[in-house]
This record gives sequence, C-alpha cells and structure tokens, in this order.
Amino acid sequence: MPDLSSVFPRIRQLAVMLVLASVALAPEASARGRYYNDSGSIETHHPNWMSWVPDSTRLSVLSLPGTHDTMAYQSHGGSLTQTQSLDLRKQLDAGVRALDIRCRHIANSFTIHHGVVYLHVNFDDVLRTTIQFLNANPSETVVMRVKKEHTEENVTRSFAETYLAYRNNPAYQPYIWTGSHVPSLGEVRGRIVILDDFGGGAFGIPWGSLNLQDDWTVSTLFDIGNKWNKVRAHLDRTNTGASSTLFVNFLSGASALAHPFSVAGGHSAMGIRGVNDYAIDHLVAGHNQRAGILFMDFPGAGLIDAILALNFRLLSSTTWLPEDFNVIFRNTAHTIGGNAEQRWHGIRSFVNNAAPGRYWHVMALKRAWGAWMTHQGNYYQSDSMDDYTHIAFPTNSVTAVVGKGTLESYVRSQLGSLSGGAGERAVALHGRLSARFPFQRWAVVVKQSPGGLSNWAYSDYGRGAHLSSGDYTYAVQTHSASEGVYLHEHGNFEGNVLRLTSSVNALGDLGFNDVASSLTVVGPYRATLCEHVNLTGRCTTTTQSVSDIEMLPNGPWNDRVSSVAISR
Repeated sequence: MPDLSSVFPRIRQLAVMLVLASVALAPEASARGRYYNDSGSIETHHPNWMSWVPDSTRLSVLSLPGTHDTMAYQSHGGSLTQTQSLDLRKQLDAGVRALDIRCRHIANSFTIHHGVVYLHVNFDDVLRTTIQFLNANPSETVVMRVKKEHTEENVTRSFAETYLAYRNNPAYQPYIWTGSHVPSLGEVRGRIVILDDFGGGAFGIPWGSLNLQDDWTVSTLFDIGNKWNKVRAHLDRTNTGASSTLFVNFLSGASALAHPFSVAGGHSAMGIRGVNDYAIDHLVAGHNQRAGILFMDFPGAGLIDAILALNFRLLSSTTWLPEDFNVIFRNTAHTIGGNAEQRWHGIRSFVNNAAPGRYWHVMALKRAWGAWMTHQGNYYQSDSMDDYTHIAFPTNSVTAVVGKGTLESYVRSQLGSLSGGAGERAVALHGRLSARFPFQRWAVVVKQSPGGLSNWAYSDYGRGAHLSSGDYTYAVQTHSASEGVYLHEHGNFEGNVLRLTSSVNALGDLGFNDVASSLTVVGPYRATLCEHVNLTGRCTTTTQSVSDIEMLPNGPWNDRVSSVAISR
C-alpha cells in the first residue's frame, strides 16, 4: 500500500472554494437501478478500493460486496438459475470482492455449474480472469468460495486432488493464498483467499468456521419479507459479533414461484419490495457499522456502494477521504427520499456512520438555489432527484469567532445591495463576508422562494445567520476560524473583533485601545492582557476564552486593556 501520509495532510489544509450557482439539474436516475441491476453494465467503478484500507485490517472486519452464484450471468438455465447480469471482470471492477464459485468435478477438471446447469465457463476461466484483475490491481484481494456442485463424472481422483492440481499450476500458484486462518489484508493483497467448502478446511478458511446465514428457500413472492428478516437478523449479529469471526450473509433466495430476479428486485406492480431494496435502505440509514461478506443476486450500484461505504470507518478521521467516496455518495443518495428535512436527516445519518469523527455539513436543497462554500476537505454533491440536490462536506472544525448578533447585523446590512439570481447573490455575499472577516471560513446558501423544510434544510453548526429579504432567504454558516487570540468589543463575543497572533504594545495603533470586553482563544495560545501600553500596569493571563473579561483576576478589565502579550 503506498504511503499517502505526506500527501493527504498537506491537501487537507487547503481551503477549496466551489461555486454551485443554480446549477443545471442532471437527468433523474432510476432509484430501482441503485439496488438492483439486470443490465450488462453498472454505474459504479471501484477496481482498487482496498488500496486505502490499512494493511493491518483483518478480513473479518471488512464489509465485502459479494455475488451469489457468481458465474450465472447468462440465462443458460432460464430465469430460475440466472443470478447475475455482469461478467466476472465487470463485477470485480465494480467493487465486488467475494465470489461464489460452484465446481462440478468432471473428467478430472472443474466446470462451473448452478445446480444441474452448466454455465459454459470452467474453473480455468475464473482463475485467469481473477488473476488478470489482481495483476492490474495488486492492492486488492478476492475471497473465493469453492463449492462442490452437482454430480461427479468420469473422474479418477478426488475433488480435493483436482483442486490441488489447479492450485499447484505455476500460472495460478503464486496468486492462491494457502492459509486457513482469517488473514490481515496486508497478508493477502494481490492474492485469492479460498473459502474451503469441499475439503473441510484443508485448502483455505473452513466453510464450517464461518458465522453463516444461507436460508435460500423463498417459497413465493410474499415470503420475500421473511427472507429479509433473516438477512437483517444476521446483519445485527455481524454488527456486534467478534471482530475475529468471518460473517457471511446470503441475500439470495429462490423457488419455482419466486425466481432470483424477483427475490432481489421485488415486484413493483404487486407492491412487493425485493431483498436488495430492503438492504440498501437499512445500510444507508446507518444501522450497521460492519456487514461482513454479503452474497447477492443482481446487486445495483447503490447497494454495492452502501456496503463499501462502511469500510471508510477504518480510516482515521483526519484522513482525506479517497475518491471512491464521491461515487459512493452519489449512488447511495438515490435511496433517500421525502422532503428536504427528511433527506437532510438521511444524508446526515449516512455520512456520520460511514465516516465518523468529522464535522459534516449537510444540505438538501430544492431548486432554485445557489451557494458558494469555502471548505477544508472533501466535497460531495448528488445528482438531482425529484428536483432535490444533496450536499455534504467536512471541515476541520466548527469554531466561530464572529458573534451571532454581529454576524446577523452585518449580513442584514448587505442584503439590500445584492442583485441577480440566487447564485450571483451567494457569490457576492460570500466575497463580502470573506473580506470583512478573513480569519473565518464561510458557507453561503441562497434559496429563492419557496423556502421551508419542504424545500431546503441544512446543518446549523454554532453561529450562523438565517435572514430573508424579498423572494430570497440567506443561510450563512461560519466555521474553521484561524488560530489566534481574538479581542471582542462587547461581552459574549459580540461587536467588532480583532485577531492577534503576536504581541501588541499599543492597541491604540490598531484602533482597539480600551475596547476589549470578551476574548476568544483558538489554538495553543496564551494571552496576557495589560492595563497600559508596553505591557505595563496591572496584567492578567489566560489560555481560555472568556465571555466577560471582568471575570479575569486583578480587574476591573472591561474596556481597560491597552497592550497584549501573545505566546504559544
């Protein structure tokens, strides 16, 4: 795994400004396509997502998208036996890392079957494709269940002996891990980890050692809900189970009256939800922090991404989130509906569960709106869904040094001179705030009527201003104040504000002599306030913010500070 420690912290310190001025709305995407996919392509791409997972992570801690009957992507046996729509390489490129490979032992070799149905691929095809993928993406590992399927025919050796012939083939041997314990990711990058469902654990991790849910019988479409309840119960067990245990959960199910595509995708005309639909809602809502291996039929882009999203929890909260999160955010956002307030709650739950320990700013906005945001960290924006756009970005802190009353007064004074549409107004107001208070980061959203929680909702951290004028409502949010010592003209951190990072012998030179009434300390600073210039007269020292400097010892101090000594 490449060492990115020298890159990410440096990038994270940059303040990035983006204009989102009444953007043209993208075409609406199919919500069903986010959890169920029966086409030959898919709208997600994560060929090397494991590259950002720490080497020390045990395989059992990861949340892995998997496919049930992986190679049954063509209808050789009809809809009862087809379980996928993507070929193996497309599955791997999409982010799938767990394969369900079912081998018939025939003529001392393995053909791939789904029950009695030959899928017109052989074990050599599976291994070659997987190895080609690993050569192109050496940071990855692929977990492969190998199961004995159907009846043997024309063989002169055991199933295990034929497996060993494959494993010992010089073309395959370097890529097949031969351990039987649950490894760390660093042990198995670039290799295939076998789940041994044929030899009792002699050739990989024993299938019998897994904590497994595979109740695959779904008698009718009306029993899909029961199947989901079993999946959900096992997700609950996975969430609280021992981190050393490998949990495996099959979302798949079938019968003569409920074919795999219906169990996975549901039946919209009958108002029946599929297991995949239930699963994506459950995962995006933040009910799980670990999902184990999920073997699925016809998984959609959003469902794959909702599983992958849980792995970001393994990163430090100070780490810049990898690019994979951008695709994941866009795809999972499609499962969240309702009005702006409900969407805001949904997005907030998702990002805080997927990447906790960050100061997430979340917005749900219905047209027409415009915004200019200064942020420190990643920025995410969904496609349009029912005219709504979802936005999320983390910041280093939510520290504010401009008083709420002072901020509202300043914003109100600017509204009458703003013009243009929502986007132009947001840009102009952001520029004025940044010029007036350059030590503070700003997010400005302007919403054209109608407003209200049906049409927009946003995170309100700390100090902000929410004002209306005419057809426009303005939401101003302040965050990530620069380090320093701040003197405020009035108590409770209100009024004019002066930022200091070094000693000042005469505050009168800065227009602040005998003015300070409160003080904010941001960062590891010590401030010594003195009654007279040149640090003379009575003095007092603090390392903490003080809403009323009269509370400091040796007072009175209000409007009596003429010089300040600053040290770190």
